[in-house]
Amino acid sequence: MLRKIAKNAYIMGTGTLLSRLLGFVRDILVAGFFGTSNLLEAFLVSFKLPNIFRSIFAEGFADSVATPVLAEQQGDKKRIFEISTRLFSILAVGLLLFTILGIIFAKFLVALIAPGFISETAKFNLTVSFTRATFTYLILIGLSSIAIAVLYSLKKFFIAAVTPIFLNISFIIGILLFSRYFRNYILIACVLVGGLLQVIIPFISLRRSGFILSFDFRAGLRDASIIRMMKLFVPRVWSSLVYHLSVFIDTIFSSLSSVVGQGAVASVYYANRLIQFPFALIALSISRVAIVDLSSYHHKGDLKNFQKLLIFSFQNIAVFIIPLSVLFMFLSDGIVDVVFTRGEFGLNSKQLTSSALFFYSFGLFFFCAIRLFVNAFYALKDTVTPAKIASFSLLVNVVLSAILMFPLKIGGVALGSSLAAVFNFCFLYKELIKRVGKIEWLDTMAQFRKVLALSFVTASIARLLWDYLSLSKYLTASIVALVVLLVFFLGGYITGLRQVVYLLTVVKSRFKRFIFRR
Repeated sequence: MLRKIAKNAYIMGTGTLLSRLLGFVRDILVAGFFGTSNLLEAFLVSFKLPNIFRSIFAEGFADSVATPVLAEQQGDKKRIFEISTRLFSILAVGLLLFTILGIIFAKFLVALIAPGFISETAKFNLTVSFTRATFTYLILIGLSSIAIAVLYSLKKFFIAAVTPIFLNISFIIGILLFSRYFRNYILIACVLVGGLLQVIIPFISLRRSGFILSFDFRAGLRDASIIRMMKLFVPRVWSSLVYHLSVFIDTIFSSLSSVVGQGAVASVYYANRLIQFPFALIALSISRVAIVDLSSYHHKGDLKNFQKLLIFSFQNIAVFIIPLSVLFMFLSDGIVDVVFTRGEFGLNSKQLTSSALFFYSFGLFFFCAIRLFVNAFYALKDTVTPAKIASFSLLVNVVLSAILMFPLKIGGVALGSSLAAVFNFCFLYKELIKRVGKIEWLDTMAQFRKVLALSFVTASIARLLWDYLSLSKYLTASIVALVVLLVFFLGGYITGLRQVVYLLTVVKSRFKRFIFRR
């Protein structure tokens, strides 16, 4: 059972890796062409607004409600398709309404999320015009998210993982080939083209599985499974709003350039892009694969396998996220320098982004573990508990960010988010064991101590190499990356980290198979 889940997580992770690598290429191009300019900050704020509703009514709904409920219908493809068709009809109408409202109230929304822009008239007006255009993306990504939820329920993970690639491809081609002609609006055009591709690709995959889309709005309003989804979704809206309010905290505080520095909004974006890479590649992949089987185990009343899968997923997140968290702490300036510093992204942009990345790295493991625990609650059909805890965490985030931004500037805003994540993690775990019983962590803690010690050794070596190698930054980064991988995997093999031993065994087996075939 766990091997099959690991295989699905590997498939999901591979697709996510491709997407994130292209995402890095996209961000490198964006940094080179736009730096931390007013144009980019206007786009980032405008794109954040439809993303709020996308996260709530599209991806948030798909991950927390649609996927767990559809997963209970495993083996009954006809019923899955019936529910999905009705769900598409209801969501399309709802998203169209929100898109229209977003366009009408764009000016108010921009003033709410980026109050620091109000005093800069040109920047504010540009953000408003961008917002009205990007709200169209909401309909596209909403339909795409439900299609992906159906693919999850069918245990087809690869297409779901690679679908975001097409947004990145749209940006890369658009910036490279057309930015000189449509510089002011090229980013908006890339969003809309990418959104259209994100709808088409998963629907092609579903069509090959036998799915036929039709409009069935009235039947959807009477469908028991959809009614159940809607009841579960109400507290999920609350949870999503709280989550986005916490994201807004970073945006609102970072827009106060007189306190945190000019260009802080963009620096938070770039730092988050680096943090989101391991989050999506490892935590998101594992959590999205796990929720399908966690939902099935809960439906069957099988708490033993529920706990077993939860522990297995947590261990895998810890083994691969903790080393990256420590590496970000030790080498934040070097990572930002290699990835982003070129063109319009200068010394000030580097310093701001490095500070944000350093302090976000303290919370990376907790961000990832929270996602797993929240998905476990969703598998239990409990969307209320995560919302309550997230609400308290939001208050912690506001207070800490407001206090810490004065001595630490933008780093204080990032540290406030990280400390709030620790609070969120602890309370989620406390409530989770009330639902599923006491979990035996003895073996996990032994692995945790090994990976923590190995992470600090590896990151220390990386820092020393970065400081003392007198080579170009790209060659130095290549050497550091190679040494880090060798030290970590060799150390993991020697100390008996199961995930490392398993990966090396798989690689060795496939290498032997390849040699003998030749």
